[in-house]
Amino acid sequence: MSKKISISGETFEVSTPYSAGHVLTEAEAKSLNQTRAENIGNNFRTAVKAAIEAGQGLDAVRAELTEYDGKYTFAMGGSTRTPVDPIAAEAQRIAKEVVKQKLSDKGIKVKDYLANEVNAAKYEAAVEKISTQDDTLKLAKQRVASKKKALDIASDDLALDA
Repeated sequence: MSKKISISGETFEVSTPYSAGHVLTEAEAKSLNQTRAENIGNNFRTAVKAAIEAGQGLDAVRAELTEYDGKYTFAMGGSTRTPVDPIAAEAQRIAKEVVKQKLSDKGIKVKDYLANEVNAAKYEAAVEKISTQDDTLKLAKQRVASKKKALDIASDDLALDA
């Protein structure tokens, strides 16, 4: 399988070698374990800071983190990062608009839909699929070009030169 990505406004196709059941190499396992540890750390950073600022011990936070760690699994819901590339980011915004509209047409709010982990995974998969389709990428390129043109025109008229 493959996935289309956008780099500096150009579309490239890359392989997607991983799937459920994939046997991990040592490096892949190390990378996933590092990401998992960072996620858990990010999820508890506020609680640790609050406990320290309040002068409380960390025993309660440690116990909660240990329990959370024992149950932690990767989930796709809400985890989609906005791509740095402007065209990929715009394609993702378009995809989210489409999925949101499809849910709205069925009388479902995105927030309510994402509350269920299975639905969240379906949402992420739909956004991923739509954001990499040729038509979506073409529209994203057009929108980014239009925004750039508007910004160029607007900046000329602002007389903000030093």
